[in-house]
Amino acid sequence: MDAEFSALYQKYKNPLFSYIFYLAGDRAVAEEICQDVFLKVYLNIAKFENRSSFKTWIYKIAKNTYLDHVRARKREAPIDTIEICAQEIQDKGISPEEHAVNLANRELISKTFHQMNEKYRMLVILRDIQNLSYKEISDITEMTLNAVKTGIFRGRREFQKIYEELEDL
Repeated sequence: MDAEFSALYQKYKNPLFSYIFYLAGDRAVAEEICQDVFLKVYLNIAKFENRSSFKTWIYKIAKNTYLDHVRARKREAPIDTIEICAQEIQDKGISPEEHAVNLANRELISKTFHQMNEKYRMLVILRDIQNLSYKEISDITEMTLNAVKTGIFRGRREFQKIYEELEDL
């Protein structure tokens, strides 16, 4: 069981961390939530019933764990600002100017995501960053396929509008 779980962990740790990081916008929070997700998976793997793919099941756990974290945080003292942790760019021979532009673009994208409606943000991240199918997203979010497609369309439109507004500042 432990070897099988280790294989699952290795397969899903990076995509799940990326998904949660885009949702949370904070590396430490994403790491904490990711640990909670894998703990829940480990404790509940015997309950997996193969009604959906394992990938869908684990993403659903990640989504619900993130939402639980958001609800718990709302019960705590309000937070005025969200710190965005940008990943360090590995020096791959790019100039300082290119590095600065890449950093600025990442920060702008992160700010855009965090100004979006949470439902749309989640749908766009699942589709455009995690590259999940509409069916997988439907299973994860428990939304109809048409609602997922509409939500992704509206989310992309909202992302573009917010991005352009922030870009003009």
